[in-house]
Amino acid sequence: MNAFQAALLVYALIIAAGGVMGYVSAQSMVSLVNGLVAAVILLVGLAISFKNPTAGFGLSAVVALALGAFFAYRFFTTGKWMPGGITMILSAVAFVLMLVATLRKP
Repeated sequence: MNAFQAALLVYALIIAAGGVMGYVSAQSMVSLVNGLVAAVILLVGLAISFKNPTAGFGLSAVVALALGAFFAYRFFTTGKWMPGGITMILSAVAFVLMLVATLRKP
């Protein structure tokens, strides 16, 4: 497992934990389902990255971009750092890392 794959694993776990936290704190079934679905897609990207890094990291970059855009919208409409601002920044970092991993030469 390289550093990009480790970062992707940590990001997927944080997204899953955020979905669970949204459910526990606000009884939001939408947060739970969306967080777990996004985490599963990220983990699929991780699994793909072992055989085809471009496809796996590319899929993960798309998911990170979508999550970043969603949480940027949430942050700028509510002004709340949790979960919007923190997840927006985390997703932006993950997107850049996945983009670098996608474009690098093996």
